[in-house]
Amino acid sequence: MQIEIRLFANLKEIMGQDKISIDVPDALPAGELPSLVASRYPQLEDALANVLVAKNHALARPADTLRPTDEIAFIPPVGGGEMESVAPWLRVTEKPLAVEEAYQLLEDPNHGGTVLFVGTVREWTGQRHTDHLVYEAYPEMVYKQLATIQAEVERRYPGMKTLQWHRIGKLLPTDIAVICGASSPHRAAAFEAANTLIERLKREAAIWKKEYFADGSTAWRANPSS
Repeated sequence: MQIEIRLFANLKEIMGQDKISIDVPDALPAGELPSLVASRYPQLEDALANVLVAKNHALARPADTLRPTDEIAFIPPVGGGEMESVAPWLRVTEKPLAVEEAYQLLEDPNHGGTVLFVGTVREWTGQRHTDHLVYEAYPEMVYKQLATIQAEVERRYPGMKTLQWHRIGKLLPTDIAVICGASSPHRAAAFEAANTLIERLKREAAIWKKEYFADGSTAWRANPSS
């Protein structure tokens, strides 16, 4: 059978395209797909060493079987076209992120605490001078991941309102890359929830970044939690 695989980040860069079609055995287990693709495309072998397989916008288990009707994607180790969000509190966009707008969405006359985490692009990381970053995402999957995080955090803290925004595309130093926010009747819960949101977004969302340094070098980097 033939399946189509979507590519992101360094995989897309190596192949020069955002998807490949490949013949595979019927009902192939997802866990066997990366090694099979590496055998057909040796240039991808190193890049496929730690990828995950997504099936229909969710991470596949190794034993899950693949079919031609599935939407398959390779997910490089998570770092960090625009798509409209199903709710304003979840956003993946190329447009600049506005702190005031985020605050207004979370503002509630019954809440005594609103906490916003605003992540910006660093110009210097140690001795390395960053010229700009490019963030890339798998939006269909990211929105599902953010919705899961939102539901779990708001269930843990009754009465909580949360927000998760991430920018994609080219960002310059000091540009806002991510905003996570929480509003709650009590400030302690708002602080805890906001921290949980940014930690989980950085760890779980299918967003990657490529760093362009002032010396002309580049690197795909994980989206660290700090």
